[in-house]
Amino acid sequence: MTAIIGQKLLRYPSIDSTCDEAKRLISSGISEGTVIVSSEQTKGRGKPGSSWFSPANVGLYMSVILKPFKNPQELIPLTLLYAEAVVETILEIYQLTATIKHPNDVLLNGKKVCGILVERLKNGELIIGMGININNPAGSFPTEIGQTATSLLIESGRQINIFDFENNLLSKLNSLYLAYLSGIC
Repeated sequence: MTAIIGQKLLRYPSIDSTCDEAKRLISSGISEGTVIVSSEQTKGRGKPGSSWFSPANVGLYMSVILKPFKNPQELIPLTLLYAEAVVETILEIYQLTATIKHPNDVLLNGKKVCGILVERLKNGELIIGMGININNPAGSFPTEIGQTATSLLIESGRQINIFDFENNLLSKLNSLYLAYLSGIC
């Protein structure tokens, strides 16, 4: 299987936003499939007008640069495919049943564990950003999201290896993207 997603991986200890870094890199001609990962985001974003709580060393915060160059209506399924990859990774590795809240959230026990943000740029590039709450302990979320957010640690009762989760997720994302490009899904 050809690797597109994850062929190049850039890792940061802290960054303003992986999506913002992806935009900066696109302007310098970075290749498709480049993944930007940070241990912390100081200005992580969710859907328009909201931020993503991204404290250090407890979550997976990443953006993927894609260049599918398809009709904009054909791009809508990508958000769902990425959500599906998160759901599958959580089930296969941790035996937890997550669900997708359309169009861009993944829930565990009715609480948000992952948000996905897709940004389309003028030249047809896409930035797919993901924030996944992995090892956030109970009581660590800000008051405004404390009742609606959760993490894999809270739901499974065990510490999760973020790198194992990342590797499994990137493999799934690549497989689904290749299927999408070939018209299979």
